[in-house]
Amino acid sequence: MRNLIVLILVLCSFRVTISQGTQRLSLLLKCKQSAGFSIYGQGTTKMCLYLGQENKTYVEAQADCTSRNSRLAIFNTLEKFQIVEPMPNVWIGLDDIATEGTYRWADGSILDLQSELKKKIFYPGEPNAAFELEDCVCNNCFKEYPKLFDSPCGDTYRYLCEKVI
Repeated sequence: MRNLIVLILVLCSFRVTISQGTQRLSLLLKCKQSAGFSIYGQGTTKMCLYLGQENKTYVEAQADCTSRNSRLAIFNTLEKFQIVEPMPNVWIGLDDIATEGTYRWADGSILDLQSELKKKIFYPGEPNAAFELEDCVCNNCFKEYPKLFDSPCGDTYRYLCEKVI
C-alpha cells in the first residue's frame, strides 16, 4: 500500500511538471506570434512583453498597447517587479487618474498603499503627487530615483505592453 501511495505521488508530481512545461511552451509560442513581443522572466514568473522604443505620453502608450491587443504591463507581485526593475524610463500600467491617491493597475485592481509590495516597488516617499498632475507611474525615470514613482502623465518615456495569454 505504501508503494502504491508513493507511486501515485510521483505520477502526480510528474503530471504537474509536464503541465507546467506545456503552459510555458504555450506561452512562448503565443508570445512569439505577437510581433515585437518577447518572454521576460524572473524565476518561474514569465511575462509576454513589448518594450516600446519610442517615447510616448502615458495616454499614447496606453493607446499603442491597445492597438497591439495588449495593455500597459502590470507588475503586481515582487517577482514581476523584478522583471521591470532593471528597465529604466518606462511607463507601466499603474495610475491614479480616476481618483487621486487610489492607484489602479491596468486590469482595474487597486494597489494597497500600505502593503509590503508597495514599500518594495516604490522609491521611498513615492508616490507623492509632488507636482501637479503626477498621476501616472513609471519605473526608474530619473537616475537618482530607482524603482517606481509617480510622474506627470504628459511626460514621455518608453513603455511596456503586456500580452495576457
